[in-house]
Amino acid sequence: MALPSLRSLLARFLLSRLRTARSVARLAYRLHPHKPALIDRRGTLTYAQLQDRVYRLQAWMQAQGVKKGDVVFTWMPETGEQYETRLATFENGTIFASFHKHLPAEAALTTMGRVKPTVFIHDPLLSAPILQAVREQLPCLRVLALGDEYERALAQQTPSAGTADVHEDDVFALHMTSGTTGLPKSIGYSNRKYLDSVRLISRAIDFKPPANGPDVNMLGLPLTGPGSGLVLPTLLAGAALVMPEDFRATTLAGLIQKHRVSRAFLSPSAIIDLLDEPTLGQYDLSSLTHMPYGSEMMPAPKIAEAIRRFGPIFQQGYGCLEALPPITWLLPHEHVDAQGNPLGNDILSTVGRVMPGVDVVIRDEQFAPLPLGQMGLITVQTPVRFDGYWLDPEKTSETLRDGWVVMGDLGYFDAAGYLHVLGRSADRVVRHGQALNPREIEEVAHCHPAVKEACLVQHGTAAVLVASLRQSWRNDRGTQALEHDLAEFLVQHLPPEMQPDDVRLVTEIPRSFLNKMLRREVRLMLEAMPPRSSAAHTARAEPVAGSMATAAQAEAMASAHP
Repeated sequence: MALPSLRSLLARFLLSRLRTARSVARLAYRLHPHKPALIDRRGTLTYAQLQDRVYRLQAWMQAQGVKKGDVVFTWMPETGEQYETRLATFENGTIFASFHKHLPAEAALTTMGRVKPTVFIHDPLLSAPILQAVREQLPCLRVLALGDEYERALAQQTPSAGTADVHEDDVFALHMTSGTTGLPKSIGYSNRKYLDSVRLISRAIDFKPPANGPDVNMLGLPLTGPGSGLVLPTLLAGAALVMPEDFRATTLAGLIQKHRVSRAFLSPSAIIDLLDEPTLGQYDLSSLTHMPYGSEMMPAPKIAEAIRRFGPIFQQGYGCLEALPPITWLLPHEHVDAQGNPLGNDILSTVGRVMPGVDVVIRDEQFAPLPLGQMGLITVQTPVRFDGYWLDPEKTSETLRDGWVVMGDLGYFDAAGYLHVLGRSADRVVRHGQALNPREIEEVAHCHPAVKEACLVQHGTAAVLVASLRQSWRNDRGTQALEHDLAEFLVQHLPPEMQPDDVRLVTEIPRSFLNKMLRREVRLMLEAMPPRSSAAHTARAEPVAGSMATAAQAEAMASAHP
């Protein structure tokens, strides 16, 4: 492993002395006034221009009587104004909170009533169904709409720094869970814990500037979600932050080419979309030097393909809102062998090794530690764990037990210390009294070159694998023939007790706003499909022409069909 660069050593030194997110932002304004800071639909802002807008926005809040500790809520798309608002709350000691744009309006209204913000900065197109109810529910709320109203508010203020005393133990942000299974839960994080997370990250990420070209980071995940983890590293590096309006493969590839992006933080699904994009070869992506990925498990065959396509630039961290990353790291050099070729699935399917200062224990249902190699609940102790859900002690007690965060994932450690995450315990499929871990079946399905994504779900008493086809395989053969082919492939490469009862192919698998597969929606898709006739049942189908003989051959064929 290479020694850290001079800039990485400087970043670690600064992090040892900086105590708040505000101090990080102010340092960036001071050191990099003329460098690009933000690139979005409006164009490019330098650090000096960004500071001017942030200081004007915080001055507007101050003029509205907003004070340290008040909650500032945003509900808007992925826009530069969201970044500006976040930095303004750093500046004045208010607490930043945000909804993603896909949250149902009624859920947004209920959550706002619970959290009781002082400021609401919103996109009128999103908030129109509930804005009147919000005003009635929170009559003292200061409301600011994006567009002309937002720009007028900034123009009327003189830029000024925040004057409140901001301390490292002050709560500076309320992070929201996605709300895909109910109302979003809120988690308050202090400056100390947020910076501790960045300090852990700095031990593994090299902040050295690109050898050729500008230092440009790109969000491939929403800023309202995991993308927020890129904010402080970007400020520390004095880099530009590119904010895409959407996360389609062509949008991301176009921005990488246009702005010479050096670091892109992507979800596994976004990487899969890039690999599946037929026009990818038309884009110059040679500026990419680092591609961290996270937010869900990455199929090993797909990250191997990505390494062959982009090179050894990938790094994975494991964590969640309740226990901020990094809990573990799978570093770039741990993805490849000495010749730069992808390592085997036994390594690439892991989330890496545990970070120093973090403790991970695999436990049984009685919370007793399990021996090495045995699968159980993943529990974590880390200096950057949450202290509890905002105003929800009952939910807190379910997730935080004796100081340990119960991740909700099942996994085990191998003899080399790599953590294998098999997925959510709630997603296990039970058939004939046997519990199946979907990821173990899905990983094998991903070895078939026709498969883009794979999702094993419970459908009645059956275990059904739903897979989407890569674009290069669509309309190539009939769907039923490909379903038979994939089913036979699984028969060849899975033991009988792990084979699905049925295989279904779809155009795309439903995803959340975080680009995660939505297993609940996949189950609903199956319910809407016509029942399978016994003659068409695929689980024990006879081989058809083109069936693959080995998983190794499948991986080779997959690399030939990008």
